[in-house]
Amino acid sequence: MSTLIEQIDAMRIRMNELATEEHGLVRTLGEALAGVDQRLLEEVRNVAAAHDARRGGILGELKMLAGRMGALHGPREQVAVAAPEDVAEGEPTRETKQIVRRASIQEELAYHLKLRAS
Repeated sequence: MSTLIEQIDAMRIRMNELATEEHGLVRTLGEALAGVDQRLLEEVRNVAAAHDARRGGILGELKMLAGRMGALHGPREQVAVAAPEDVAEGEPTRETKQIVRRASIQEELAYHLKLRAS
């Protein structure tokens, strides 16, 4: 009977040793997972910061573009086109309409050339 009790005690000691080893392994695994979680959190924060920086840059570029577009489409000077002296007041003639149309085209061309020059 003493051999059975000795074997049970040996088995209990062995089980306690295995439980201690496994507990140590679980603790080590937990620490490793916590470290990986911290690195992952750091990476996510870095990606979020880089994303915010890119968004800020894009927003700045869009504001510059909007500013340039506003500068391109500034108020135009109104040029009065005089009708020929021989045309009476009232309904404009075909010739008068052509003169006004030509003056308008010339005005547009001059406006765009002036923008390109500046």
